[in-house]
Amino acid sequence: MLCKNAGMFLKVLRFGGKRGSSIFGLLVLYLLVSVVYYHLPWKIRFPIHQKAPQLNRALSLSGFKVMEGWDQLALFGKDAKVEVDGGARGDWVYAGYPEQEGFKLIGRTKQLDNRGYVVGYSESKKNPLWVSYRVFNVPQLNSGKRPAGFKVDSRTRAEVRDDDYTNSGYDRGHMAPNYAIATRYGEEGQRETFLMSNVIPQTPSVNQGIWKDLEMTVAKRYGRYFSEVWVITGPVFEEPVEKLASGVPIPSSYYKIIADENNGELRVLAFLVENDCPPYTRIRKRLVSVDQIEVLTGLDFFPDLPEEMQLQLESDPAGRLWPWIRPMLRYHMRGKTN
Repeated sequence: MLCKNAGMFLKVLRFGGKRGSSIFGLLVLYLLVSVVYYHLPWKIRFPIHQKAPQLNRALSLSGFKVMEGWDQLALFGKDAKVEVDGGARGDWVYAGYPEQEGFKLIGRTKQLDNRGYVVGYSESKKNPLWVSYRVFNVPQLNSGKRPAGFKVDSRTRAEVRDDDYTNSGYDRGHMAPNYAIATRYGEEGQRETFLMSNVIPQTPSVNQGIWKDLEMTVAKRYGRYFSEVWVITGPVFEEPVEKLASGVPIPSSYYKIIADENNGELRVLAFLVENDCPPYTRIRKRLVSVDQIEVLTGLDFFPDLPEEMQLQLESDPAGRLWPWIRPMLRYHMRGKTN
């Protein structure tokens, strides 16, 4: 939507004079109204949603895009970060694979190594409890054709099948995403993301909306303009746990932790997205502390870091997304990342 509005703005400039100024003024007014409308309580917007659903959608979407663009600028807010010596980098994980603090809570996991990512798989939950991968800069973001379907992972006893999700109302939600892995690890790496050990039940609105947007931000921006980032992602199960008809447990929410180490500092973003997350939700509003995710999952992240360093890094949530505009300009103008 912002791109379309930018295109409209350029057309307005060609008009020149009073007519162009009037059109530009109307455009600015529309954007201001949409932002105000976006922030109105649902009880006020609901009658408009009922009587004029297309108007409600247009205003809500425009307001959301404007605020999302503002969040991406990240002009204000603190980072969750700590000084490090740079010795904790790994091919798929930063500062060690997640360690389990409560087997009774989540059951034991089995580590499954793949070309582009690593899985901590739970046979009892029939889900990956964590998936870890690294996204790094490449000259071109080339992705092959999406594989036709998902395959059983014969390394698991659960052997969850593609059909176990059919007509369930839930998407087969990639944890290691197809696009990010395909553009970094090629065709074979892409095929491995279609193993059912890399999949959780995910609500379509989240999988195809806020979650996909976050994955693409990591793949197209953070992983390029910051040289490399590490991601740990997975489900959260809170009682009572519902199941698909096939017996696969359904997560109550989904987490994603992103780590970036540069110039002697490690910073993290931690997100927690509920499975019924409303449409047009800004991802910045789902920032949480790493500690909160640890409590919900029974996992210990970055276990190789000293305890005091973990406490400093994980206790408070970041107050903003990572600003990427300046790194992008440097990347395209000078061919350099951070």
